[in-house]
Amino acid sequence: MFCPSYALEKIGGITAFIGDEIILDSEVKHYLDSNNKIPPCKGLENLIIHKLILYHAKKDPSIQIDNQEIQSKKEEFLKGFNSDFSKNLSLEELTETIKNNQYIEKFYQKMKEDIDISPEEVKYFFNKKKEKLPIIPKKICVSYMILSPKFSKEHREKIMNFLKKIKNEIHSDNDFSMKAILLSEDYSSAFKGGIINGINKKNISKEFERIVFSLEEKQISEPFETDLGFHLVKLEKKRGEEIDIRHILIQPKYTEEELRRAKSFANEIKNRLTNHEISFETISNEKPLLYNNEIVNHSVWKQIWFEENQISKNLKKALQNLKDGEISEPYKEIVNGKEIFFIVQLLKRQPSHPISFKEDYTKLKNFVMNIKQEEKIQNWIKNQLKNTYLRIEYPCPNKITY
Repeated sequence: MFCPSYALEKIGGITAFIGDEIILDSEVKHYLDSNNKIPPCKGLENLIIHKLILYHAKKDPSIQIDNQEIQSKKEEFLKGFNSDFSKNLSLEELTETIKNNQYIEKFYQKMKEDIDISPEEVKYFFNKKKEKLPIIPKKICVSYMILSPKFSKEHREKIMNFLKKIKNEIHSDNDFSMKAILLSEDYSSAFKGGIINGINKKNISKEFERIVFSLEEKQISEPFETDLGFHLVKLEKKRGEEIDIRHILIQPKYTEEELRRAKSFANEIKNRLTNHEISFETISNEKPLLYNNEIVNHSVWKQIWFEENQISKNLKKALQNLKDGEISEPYKEIVNGKEIFFIVQLLKRQPSHPISFKEDYTKLKNFVMNIKQEEKIQNWIKNQLKNTYLRIEYPCPNKITY
């Protein structure tokens, strides 16, 4: 098997066929542009493997794709999209890309299902291949609190009144569609006039479920708020545990005053923690932090271990000069497009060290498991390449290694 030379580019041409799947010249070019350190032949090899897995995953009746899961991933992607999105990728192309990625992800899950590792295998690998074993990176144990600002009463009423005005202007499906296209910040549904089909009760928040499932078909809800923002919903169809809706979502930014109040509140909580008036161990997620709190929502995570190379720059900076037991100043992070404040207590630092059979057995077992899984997948690829139709349009001297 050979891969193409890119001295000449054939616009809109086909580079390779794998079963029913094709690789376009434009796909290879985009892949190489995104991974500029990969040689062209290696890039094509990676794409061939990707399409090979996709081809067989689609033929496997045991691999089923959940449309609601695709919708959720699409919404997650579109929350962060910019105005250039429609120039680079259509909504249909995005949906197809997410669907294909789901096929491949489920294929890998299936390939790994029946693999197990015995303690004897782990011990053998530890004793015979120590030079291949990873070094355990630095780790930290922390407790932390997330403080997310609440919208002020005046801000919330302004948004609710805006949605009430929209509702009063809606007299037909066409009216709702136009309002969703123009105003909704749920971009995945806005492009389709706000329609979302096949929502299952188990996949939505309790507050969203409580309101939407209480509607009659063709009824429009009053404006309501969830963690995602402010909603206006029309129930189109109800089929037991599943519904179709039209949806308008408004996700307003916090005002400077709301952020200032939240930061001041976070400083007060930090001082109370430092003075031992409250502690991470006794704080409850169900009870307010201070009196009648209308300034922030809060959640607490206790005694969580992180690898130091996996934490954010802001967290790393907050922990930089802390000793065990000390508490950071409040600092801001952007999560899902919104500003939130963190307060962190450093509990323990664990230095980097060679992996130990006794102390790091679980990590060692997972490492050996990953090697065994990778070997299984590579063997599967070699066998399937022999039995799957494959044609590459452009020869070049470098051969694919499989």
